[in-house]
Amino acid sequence: MIRLLHAERRELPDEDEISGQQGLPYVIISHVWQRKEVLFEDGPNLRSWTESSPPPPSAKSGSVQKITGACKAVREYGDGRITHLWLDNVCIDKKNLTEFSMSINSMYQWYKRANVCFAYLEDYSDKFPTSDVPVFTRSKWFTRGWCLQEMLAPSKVIFFDKSWKAIGNKESLQTQLTARTHISKDFLLNKADISRASVSQRMSWFAGRETTVPEDTAYCLLGIFGVNMPLLYGEGKERAFRRLQEEIMRYSDDHTLFAWKSPSAREPGLPPETDLLASSQDYFKGTGDYVHNPNKQNNRPFQMTNKGVSIDLYLQQYQGGYIASIDCLHGQSHYLGIFLKCLSDANQQYRRTRTDELCKVMSSGRGQLRSIFVKPPADI
Repeated sequence: MIRLLHAERRELPDEDEISGQQGLPYVIISHVWQRKEVLFEDGPNLRSWTESSPPPPSAKSGSVQKITGACKAVREYGDGRITHLWLDNVCIDKKNLTEFSMSINSMYQWYKRANVCFAYLEDYSDKFPTSDVPVFTRSKWFTRGWCLQEMLAPSKVIFFDKSWKAIGNKESLQTQLTARTHISKDFLLNKADISRASVSQRMSWFAGRETTVPEDTAYCLLGIFGVNMPLLYGEGKERAFRRLQEEIMRYSDDHTLFAWKSPSAREPGLPPETDLLASSQDYFKGTGDYVHNPNKQNNRPFQMTNKGVSIDLYLQQYQGGYIASIDCLHGQSHYLGIFLKCLSDANQQYRRTRTDELCKVMSSGRGQLRSIFVKPPADI
């Protein structure tokens, strides 16, 4: 259940009061964390800190000012009809692992159900000079992983500057937001459900974004792909991102999941051969216009097995290896192809190679449809 902060009293509910908050209208806050934030355990001190009696610890004074400004903005919004707000740093008890996991898996829906989202750009002021690229889109907020779902899920988002002065909303700023994020108008303004965007398109929106905690690279995408999974902090960024892709495979037959390119096959530390799953969200940069094109002759589900990804793909021999055509269009008549190396013809085991390349395959020459396993290296 969601826990809400009262905007006037700056107080969190007692445990037995949380159930009574369900269904209340609320404002949800999107922000970039400071080094020292006010946390759930600071709740008993929050009201006195915001009234400076006594003043907060100096390290958390910036966070207190942010919360004070957020509460004031909520009280002024809609003539005071909304009295509650939600901020992740204050409203989640991270020491309660069950609550924390539930909150991460529910967060997209919490943002979606909010009456409005206030996106606070602490590093932007309207006093900054303007230029061809709107200055507000240079805010760090646009580089953070969690902020992607916080922009997409709510039907209404209002952007605020450092002094809590409104800059505009998603509709009035749509042109600048689309130019910065490469997210089309329909998805940005919730005119089309993001589930209609291909997997690679959604991944491309996230490419280049960062999270403070490595595993959050995967966890902050759960809602965008409509999946849930356990949180295993300490597993590492790559393992978490692979688990996310495996979870997507359970619910989607979209081949654009495999339409990625590594930065360079010769990059230090990058395995020259791998399976069908990407090691990083950045591998999907530039894949926003790839479209899943289901094939009636190739409708067997693909899945992860102990032999690798079991999948039916069209194969044709090429330079001592194979080109595998995936059901993904780039343009009107070209499918995308990936390069495979055969490990065992008897066991139909393959591995992806030349990972920094994709090729175009004509629809009239895709090769022979074969059932194969694409196996990861032993160290993945």
